[in-house]
Amino acid sequence: MRRGLLFILLIALGACSTEDPVNPDTGLNYFPLKTGNSWVYQIEEITINQAIENKVNYDLRVTVTDSIKNQSGNYTYTLHREKRTSDSSPWQSLGTWSAVKLNNQMTQNETNTIFVKLIFPPSSGIKWNGNQYNNLPDNGNLFNGKDSETYQVTDFDKLIMLETGISYPETLTVVQNNFTDAIVGRDERSEIYARDTGLIYKEIVQLEYCTTPSCLGQQKVDKGVIYRQTLKAYASQ
Repeated sequence: MRRGLLFILLIALGACSTEDPVNPDTGLNYFPLKTGNSWVYQIEEITINQAIENKVNYDLRVTVTDSIKNQSGNYTYTLHREKRTSDSSPWQSLGTWSAVKLNNQMTQNETNTIFVKLIFPPSSGIKWNGNQYNNLPDNGNLFNGKDSETYQVTDFDKLIMLETGISYPETLTVVQNNFTDAIVGRDERSEIYARDTGLIYKEIVQLEYCTTPSCLGQQKVDKGVIYRQTLKAYASQ
């Protein structure tokens, strides 16, 4: 009898993944991380300099290529990033980012700058300091206003359909900044995450208006960026 119980226990242990399991009740499935998972996004990026616009479109692929258990007992996941200018073009490497869950925080290292992307369990209205682990000037914001480093969850568990035609029944929106001023400009940034998929949409609108006497208050954009990242395909392991 003891041998039988021991055999069953060994089988159960062997079936366990070396990576931490995802518990949907904690909301971790809003940011699924497992080696082999891959996301493909369509990118629209507009840069403005001296009122002249330059628009580019391309695809971005993000793949979890590795996971390593760190000294704190958590797993650090390597996110390999690639881009291509068309469906027939080869993928070109953009380097790697990394992600790790620290206590109830999901952090992401983006080119040596760490952001707190989500707090678990997520809920509508929950707030946190998204720049807790970085020292960006002006908290990383174009205009350093009140609560400029506060992230907040809105539209929790909301049905959303993307312009790609894909719908997601349970999503949450993280508003990273929502600054608008009719004189100086806009700094509006948000990300949308879906259960069992992760990031499905990201938008950045950072615009500086012309403030010379001839155009003051007319909201003419002097410089800035408009960036939209929309999920096209997701493959999980």
